[in-house]
Amino acid sequence: MGMLTDEELQAYRKAGKLLAEVREQVRPLVKPGARLLDIADAVEGSIAQRGGKPAFPCNVSVNEIAAHYSPPVNDDATIKEGDIVKVDLGAHLEGYIADTAFTVSTGENQELVQTVEQALEAAIEVVKPEIDVGEIGRVVEETVTAAGFKPIRNLTGHGLARWSLHSGLTIPNVQEETGQKLKVGDVLAIEPFITDGAGFAEDKEKVYIFRYLRDRPTRLRMARQLLNEIKRDYHGLPFAERWLAKRMSKLRLELTLRELVGAGALWPYHVLAERAKGKVAQAEHTVIVTEEGCEVTTC
Repeated sequence: MGMLTDEELQAYRKAGKLLAEVREQVRPLVKPGARLLDIADAVEGSIAQRGGKPAFPCNVSVNEIAAHYSPPVNDDATIKEGDIVKVDLGAHLEGYIADTAFTVSTGENQELVQTVEQALEAAIEVVKPEIDVGEIGRVVEETVTAAGFKPIRNLTGHGLARWSLHSGLTIPNVQEETGQKLKVGDVLAIEPFITDGAGFAEDKEKVYIFRYLRDRPTRLRMARQLLNEIKRDYHGLPFAERWLAKRMSKLRLELTLRELVGAGALWPYHVLAERAKGKVAQAEHTVIVTEEGCEVTTC
């Protein structure tokens, strides 16, 4: 397997199997009336029960929200009849990551969901050593536009490495000449995002997910202390504001996180929404590039 040892390969497979089980367990929970927070809690709790840890906070993104919505503490938002809901979940075992996502439409957007699943299948079929990752984007774009939808051009898949969700490789969802070629042993999260809107995602003001970047001087002792705990507990992987809720009051936590972002110690993941408020669907698997093609770990 090229760069991966047998031990590493087994760890990736084990994480993928664990996450696939969690995905299928929570899929029936995604229905009208369900609270987004309950879905996220079910995902993260189920990962822990199976001996893993979340590789990032569970995202439950509805309608034009494309990504990075992880329900905050006391979030009362529920799924309504007609909503299209993306659930993006990740798990790791000692830093070996699996990442998968699915979309459920509770209304008339079944074709959007079917198309994104077809785009993911088509993308996986072309994965092999030495192809330019732009070729994956080409296949996604052709599949999606043939069905009358648009890929979201500024959202991409990504390479995975131990303790790293974005390890250098970027997997486009549109045709591009990237010059980046796949090698045996590369681990990839392939994730088409598609829409009936403009095909572009924009940052919203809200941030519920953060990631440790570096140690930075801060005025408040509390901020220094929280940064040390974040560094120790999450190893540079993304975390949710709600995971820290028991440590201090909501207001104090928000102020502390804001100070750490301002100091350049934390990276904020802004909620992403489709520019024209188009409905968005997402599908994702983790794959390992093999001599013959690839192995899907999250099937």
